[in-house]
Amino acid sequence: MSTPDAVGIYGGTTVAECGWPSTVDMQGACSGTLVHPQVVIFAAHCGSNYSQIWMGENIEAPKRTLKPEFCKTFPGGGPGSGKDFAFCKLTEPVLDVPLVPILMGCETDVLKPGQEVTIVGFGDADNGPYGIKREVTTTITGFQNGGGEINIGGGGKDSCQGDSGGPVFVKIPSGEWRVFGITSYGGACGTGGVYSMMHNGIEWIETEAGIDVTPCHDAQGNWQPGFGCKGFPVDPGVGGGEWATGCGGGAVTDFSASCGEPFNPEPDMTPPIATILAPMDGQEFMGEGNVPVTVNVQATDVGWGIKDVRLTINGADFKGNVDSFMPYDFPLNFPTGGFCIGAVATDLAGNTGEATPVCIGINGPPPPPPEPETTTDGEGGSEGGSETGGELESEGSGDGSGGAPTEGGEPGTSGGSSGGLDSGLDTGVSASAGLTDGDEDDSGCGCRSGQEPGDGLLGLAGLGLLGLAGRRRRF
Repeated sequence: MSTPDAVGIYGGTTVAECGWPSTVDMQGACSGTLVHPQVVIFAAHCGSNYSQIWMGENIEAPKRTLKPEFCKTFPGGGPGSGKDFAFCKLTEPVLDVPLVPILMGCETDVLKPGQEVTIVGFGDADNGPYGIKREVTTTITGFQNGGGEINIGGGGKDSCQGDSGGPVFVKIPSGEWRVFGITSYGGACGTGGVYSMMHNGIEWIETEAGIDVTPCHDAQGNWQPGFGCKGFPVDPGVGGGEWATGCGGGAVTDFSASCGEPFNPEPDMTPPIATILAPMDGQEFMGEGNVPVTVNVQATDVGWGIKDVRLTINGADFKGNVDSFMPYDFPLNFPTGGFCIGAVATDLAGNTGEATPVCIGINGPPPPPPEPETTTDGEGGSEGGSETGGELESEGSGDGSGGAPTEGGEPGTSGGSSGGLDSGLDTGVSASAGLTDGDEDDSGCGCRSGQEPGDGLLGLAGLGLLGLAGRRRRF
């Protein structure tokens, strides 16, 4: 039983500001885990119909709202299958919040009865309201379903309704933290629960998302550390930071050696290669008002890897259009005029490579290509494109729009830009703010009985799970 001043999941405590910052809330219905700047993992039985994901410590006052590009549930996955997997891919990456990596490969040897673990979620508590982030430290008690599911907690320390999809964390022998559990179902809250394990779903998640979510391993758990296999928070549950600065500032790990030799990169002096795949040079686009054009850039690097790709328009940096993750797509709205589009790729060693510009025309012919520029900067790339132009204005714009392209997509949501746009341009984000729901029926998320995401904090009615008599999903 918890102490009088403690507020728990069951038998736990509230989380300090910025404690376990990667634990998120699925629009008031389930919990989840941000495991990659663009990927949130949660439970298949929570459904996939989400337009918002909340970060913070209290869902009534979220610190941040994330927008999914799409969410998917594992086909046939759910409580009792050991494959209660689902994920959302975000429209924009979260780049300033420390993330705990997924337990993989040899690290899974730590999953034994008696191992101490920490459950985190926003669900019901034995002595507090729903929607507050809480943690409880308990132990692994065993396995079931052929080892595909793991049993955790009991004796008053447990997850409960609303914690479904949320994480379980463990400290591995190297002293680093990992996340491994997906809250799935159980009996009466406080008596222990059953959890799917993330590492069993990684191959499907990476294939469907098109993103590598394991920086130290491949999808099969083989040790394959890369440049990102470092910088993990040492004490993710302590908090003490603030959301305004991304909950960062705490101690982080060096290159991990949990399952083998740490990544030891050779000096990288080779610049990346950038190519604009779309639009094509000389292409013309017709339309009224601002005309949408998506710029697609291919960037490759033989050294440490790509850090980001940024655009130039008519030789000037187009601030706000920086993409840190593939695919490097930039949905823009162009006014009437002629534009030469450039792209600069920067690798993790700071080397830059510039794409050959493409020139397009909007409601007219494209301008002539800029004169090639020589450079002696020694880093394999030029220093910003054409010497002509320089201003984000079209050549001969006549629609009163100011002559500058703006970011395309739906206004009013937070974009992934690192700064404001030049020349007072409108802000916006790329399209695809809506969700696709090809894997889930229309019965709704039962993460809190009878409740759709965002319906408010309604009371629970004990909903039973067909085929699992005497057990309840941790909605």
